[in-house]
Amino acid sequence: MEHIVLQTNFATSVYYDQDQKIRFDPPVYEQRYSAVLRLLELPCWKDSLKKIVEFGCAEMKFFRLMLTLPAVEQILEVDIDERLLNQCLHLVKPLLADYVVPRSKPFKVDVWRGDISVAHSCLEGTDVVIGIEIIEHLHAPVLEQVPANVFGYIKPKVALFSTPNSEYNVLFDGLLANGFRHDDHKFEWTRAQFERWANDICERYPAYRVKFFGIGPPPAGSEAIGHVSQLAVFVRQDVLDGFVEQQPPIKEEAHPEAPSTAQSETKPTNMAFCEEIGEVVLLSPPVDDTETKEASGSSVGPQSPGVPPPADLLAHDDIEDEPTVQGAYAPYNMDLYDGDDYDDGDVGDDYDDEVYDDIGDNLALVNIPEEQDPNERRNRRDSGNCEEEEDSYWIVGSWLFPVAQPDERSREQRLRDAADYQIRRLRYANDEFWDPESDQINIPLDVVHGCIVTEEVSIEELRELLLADGRYQIVDDVLRLAVEYSSDEDEVDYEFGGDGGSYEQDWPEAPKDEECKKEPALQIGKSLAEDDERWD
Repeated sequence: MEHIVLQTNFATSVYYDQDQKIRFDPPVYEQRYSAVLRLLELPCWKDSLKKIVEFGCAEMKFFRLMLTLPAVEQILEVDIDERLLNQCLHLVKPLLADYVVPRSKPFKVDVWRGDISVAHSCLEGTDVVIGIEIIEHLHAPVLEQVPANVFGYIKPKVALFSTPNSEYNVLFDGLLANGFRHDDHKFEWTRAQFERWANDICERYPAYRVKFFGIGPPPAGSEAIGHVSQLAVFVRQDVLDGFVEQQPPIKEEAHPEAPSTAQSETKPTNMAFCEEIGEVVLLSPPVDDTETKEASGSSVGPQSPGVPPPADLLAHDDIEDEPTVQGAYAPYNMDLYDGDDYDDGDVGDDYDDEVYDDIGDNLALVNIPEEQDPNERRNRRDSGNCEEEEDSYWIVGSWLFPVAQPDERSREQRLRDAADYQIRRLRYANDEFWDPESDQINIPLDVVHGCIVTEEVSIEELRELLLADGRYQIVDDVLRLAVEYSSDEDEVDYEFGGDGGSYEQDWPEAPKDEECKKEPALQIGKSLAEDDERWD
């Protein structure tokens, strides 16, 4: 993983304003975009990343930056909020500039309404999966299915996930009522918790390795709390093996101020939907079955003593009393139940039993329509935690970008045309290269060479090409060009009068209409009927 290095210049982007509130310049979201883009531009894989899927794309602000990647041929923008996607569709349509300077390779953008935790055929063949600040918006049952979809089904070459660092919250002047930075956040993790989640994925899917980066620096004196946002970069092992230099075995360094997570790996939590109570409930801690281990290439270990089998579904009333379930979410700072859904009133257990018995007896009487609007299927008003059906993906928009016609010129002709264009541009752009003593235009050859970006050419090859052309004179690597003057016939006098006269020239007055002079001023107030008769 030594080749995966993030180089940014945002070390001084954090400061305190006059009210002693922490501020970032550029904003943190721009720093996230820049960090992800810099990682995708690494020379070790930039030419092999052709299909990119961005989950939780929201307003699709990152789309135009991804277009700059040299090898990209298809981008899928996926979000569960179809209304927001329709509002922002114009941001991914081809611009006028895309027609003026078309792309050299075919490119297609697809906007999908979809769920990050659900597999779909449109995700096949993906090289990069991007999830910028999305996992903290997911409830536990949805989050638990994300690794299986991303690393078990899609299997990208590179996957990047970022999430807020909760340790940084002490520097903010106040959080929201839910205790987080955003009203839709379901949790916010420390660095140790995020690393535990990522390392657990690598254990379940050993074909991947992970490296961590920080985004948004802390102010001076607060380095111990880390960065405002944290980024995990997952890379498939065969991609690492294809690098020019073989990488040494991964050795993740723990933060000095945070406990090491190498010895405390947390296994995923098993969950199931109980039809009787209509809720997702936790099972006892999971014991990896043979199928899961065979798929991940790991061996099946013995079951821990004292742990009940996962098939035993705990009764609802006993879940909170179960010690293994009570601490299941502790490492991830997540709540088992929503406070809005379960009231802490003075209601006895007998009342709860009655309620759930009544629900179980009357389930058959509930009329569920066969077809429902997708938005009505949501059971939570949040960013995408709903009970998905098989057909949870549908296309919202798709565009093919214009492609330039194939260039049939030889390389020598392309270089000559590019050099001619740059020389003409530099010649007439300004007087920077004009020498009044010799009345010549002197353009250094290295300036012309630096302007040619469409072709890779050395300055020696460019010199030989221009000398062989016979139209240019090169002395000491300087192009000597004669000043071009227009002929007398082509000269145009742009003085105000058109004949070299003064700017204060008196222009002849326009002839006055005698009929208009005779019109009395009172006729302005004539009736509409009289006006019509007059003008007719």
